[in-house]
Amino acid sequence: MIRSLADLRLIDEIHLLVHPLFLRQGKALFDGGRPPARLDLVSAEPFESGVVLMTYRPRGAATGRSAPRN
Repeated sequence: MIRSLADLRLIDEIHLLVHPLFLRQGKALFDGGRPPARLDLVSAEPFESGVVLMTYRPRGAATGRSAPRN
């Protein structure tokens, strides 16, 4: 689903919460078999818990400001 939206250029931003956890095995976040999408890091916000909120935009996406969060 995510890949279909990305292929149609319908994704403005991707917000990832990264938790500091080491796994020996796991499932890939995005399906394989396609070339990787180029993303630009917009911001990274660490929290006391060690979790980091990272915001990415697809490379070449419009850089207009989004509406403020509540």
